[in-house]
Amino acid sequence: MEKPQIYYYQDFMDIDFPFKLEFPNESTLNLAYHAHEHFQVCYLLRGACMHYVGEQAYLMTKGDMLAIPPFIPHRFESYQEERVSMVQIDFMPIVLEQDEMLQDTTLFPKIAASPHSQVLVEQLITSMKQEHERQEPGYRQLIKADLIRLLVTIFRESSRTGHERSEPGQAGREKFYEAVRYIDNNYIEQLQLEEVAHLAAMSPTYFSYMFKVLMGQPFVQYVNELRIRKAAQLLQLTNKSVMEVCFDCGFNNVSHFTRTFKKATGLSPLRYRRQGADAT
Repeated sequence: MEKPQIYYYQDFMDIDFPFKLEFPNESTLNLAYHAHEHFQVCYLLRGACMHYVGEQAYLMTKGDMLAIPPFIPHRFESYQEERVSMVQIDFMPIVLEQDEMLQDTTLFPKIAASPHSQVLVEQLITSMKQEHERQEPGYRQLIKADLIRLLVTIFRESSRTGHERSEPGQAGREKFYEAVRYIDNNYIEQLQLEEVAHLAAMSPTYFSYMFKVLMGQPFVQYVNELRIRKAAQLLQLTNKSVMEVCFDCGFNNVSHFTRTFKKATGLSPLRYRRQGADAT
């Protein structure tokens, strides 16, 4: 691993109140291994990126947090073509006017926040940003209070879910795509999100989000479109009835199949078949 660059807080933070709030994106992520003498907390508002700590790689997605203690080398990297919006909070312990809360801080390279905690974290970030920009009387005390709540949220989420709950890096992506292949090969079955997420070793919520990020559409839409494509092939290439095509493609209700097919193609199954026959 390359020797990390060390950042010192005096170089880019107010010495009297060493606190800084930034919003990196895919163009401004710090790609070089680096470390800093201050604490850093990051939260992903949108998209996905990779976070490397030593030899470990973590795929970060919307709602994930990380906390880096001083002098721990790490770096970020863009993930595929994903756009990224991140919040980066840098601070020294003096901002909290106490060291006890940070004395036992361990490395949290990735924490998957619950939906409830995501709402809270984003509210705290908005509040800190406004106070830091306006700098009205008492703003330091309010930032301190919000920062303490943020750190408590991180500790609670870590103890509740574990900070390495999700599969990191390449191994996690391979298991994800194994689950996608399972969908492609078993579309005739009654696929359940929970079942497929289990194959990817992810929680249903995390898998659902990752599916939209990596596949470009929600899980249900992907499955329906796959089934419609297969149905269209059967209607064109076989003499099976609409009911047979319906059940052979994983639908369990003819009316629902007909509505879904027409919404996707603009034609009912029978008209689609006739149109195909007319074209030949």
